[in-house]
Amino acid sequence: MLAAIWLILGNALPAFAAEAPLSPPQPALVRVVFDPDTSSINKTAREELVAFAEDFQRRSGRLELRAYAGPPHDTSSNARRLALKRALSVRRVLVSNGVKAERIHVRALGGTSDNGPQDRVDVKLFGG
Repeated sequence: MLAAIWLILGNALPAFAAEAPLSPPQPALVRVVFDPDTSSINKTAREELVAFAEDFQRRSGRLELRAYAGPPHDTSSNARRLALKRALSVRRVLVSNGVKAERIHVRALGGTSDNGPQDRVDVKLFGG
């Protein structure tokens, strides 16, 4: 609304209204950080996922993989495609270590909406 008023009056928006600072990332059960432009999981992250999968298969509930790629708010097809590849890489490790595929929900979000790592997959409880 404010933007429309400023445009009608022929003025530009003040600089402070341009962009709000990004919020901190929400906690995750496991956070896998990737190198830029890759979907390969490094050895340390793989070991962490294996340990998590072995523990989680004995618990109830479902997981949500929230995958990010690219700069904040980038929802381009390239960013979402890379995010999906990353989520599927994480899912593959979890499934191959005992977590049933039906218990995993994948969300490829593209660019982040917080100030956490831009290239990551957050493993969370589904709905949490």
